[in-house]
Amino acid sequence: MNSKQTLFLSKRFLPLFWVQFLGAFNDNVFKSALVMLIVFRLAENPQQAGLLTTAAAGIFILPFFLLSAFAGNLADTYEKTALIRGIKLAEIVIMLFGGWALLNESLVGLFVLLFLMGAQSAFFGPIKYAILPEHLAQAELTQGNAWFSASTFMAILLGTIMGGWLVLIENGTIWTPGLVIFVAFLGYFASLKVPDSHARPNTIKPAFRLLQLMRREVRAAQNHAQAFWAVLAISWFWFLGAAYLSQIPVMVKGIGGDESVVLLFLAAFSVGIAVGAWLVNHWVPKFSALSALRFHGILLASLSVWMLLSTLAMSSMSDLDGNLMSVLPFLSHAAHDVLLGLFLLIPIVGGIYIVPLYTHLQTHSPEYFRGRMIAVNNIINSFLMVLSSLFFLLGYALGLDVLSIFYGLVVLNLLVALALHRAWLKVSTQKLIEVEV
Repeated sequence: MNSKQTLFLSKRFLPLFWVQFLGAFNDNVFKSALVMLIVFRLAENPQQAGLLTTAAAGIFILPFFLLSAFAGNLADTYEKTALIRGIKLAEIVIMLFGGWALLNESLVGLFVLLFLMGAQSAFFGPIKYAILPEHLAQAELTQGNAWFSASTFMAILLGTIMGGWLVLIENGTIWTPGLVIFVAFLGYFASLKVPDSHARPNTIKPAFRLLQLMRREVRAAQNHAQAFWAVLAISWFWFLGAAYLSQIPVMVKGIGGDESVVLLFLAAFSVGIAVGAWLVNHWVPKFSALSALRFHGILLASLSVWMLLSTLAMSSMSDLDGNLMSVLPFLSHAAHDVLLGLFLLIPIVGGIYIVPLYTHLQTHSPEYFRGRMIAVNNIINSFLMVLSSLFFLLGYALGLDVLSIFYGLVVLNLLVALALHRAWLKVSTQKLIEVEV
């Protein structure tokens, strides 16, 4: 058994892996089920469906703005394993309420539940990344983060497919609540096996003025330049990811694909991230992931190449007079196969880009501030995801089509890559904490 298998199967890591995987899976089962219910049963017209699905996305992300700073304070104040178990117990209660809302197809109840799920995720996020360095050696952190990143996107993919399919079958509003409640119980039982945290709790008194606390924590995070640099670089990844994921349906329809092709491209994005994370995990013995970060600006700039080529490929295609194709007819065209391959390279490079950054964030955050630094990361991630939506809204308001906006995104990514490279050169003058494998 090699070292990677030993780490994955260890009692230090495996229970925490299943806690985070099952939580991500459950969130996406419910979100997908809610969207499908809105589109196919609850909305009276397409305009209302679009409005409600947009509102659902905003309601889920709102707790990350409001509660992440407070959650980071809790993560650095109290014993983390006890917090994890409390959060997973709360998930069971939340999903029981969600079962009632699904059974009754109560739109208000479903939206309330969506906010509660976002709140639960906002509280769990800082803890899961802050506790990882306590249970893994520095040489194991990149592997642990690779497993987290790969499995999270696979959980998103599987949960999205399962929720969207299950809720619309016969008695789907009975089967779906049963599934999410069952998975919530599995997550709680997995949390009972997570080893206790060995970090000494701080004497922080978490503040309840949430916006004031958010500003305070972001300012405090800037005092740790290398970790904050990683936060900004990670957040840009979520800007790009949100841009592509939100526009895949529009993009696919424009090149002649139907709903099944949309699912194919969504699956390709999730699998690509997982492959990129796996590649980092595979390459870890050959280099120090943290010292390789000096090339991350160049890596990000190279992403623009694949973004540009895939957009050029889409520009040469048409929707074939409005006759939309399913997966097999779509893939029977060589140009579509080339496009899918180019598109797949975007998330693969993204996975390679993101995993070492999480390791850098963890190892360059002081233990007493690690949970709050990850909370700041969640806040800025959410902010950049909202900016991503505004970027496309602005483009559409100016009369641009989706491909023209993608070209603008290529240029913007190059500018950000240059800025991040210069920022790295500046902060790298400080003493690095190397992870030698």
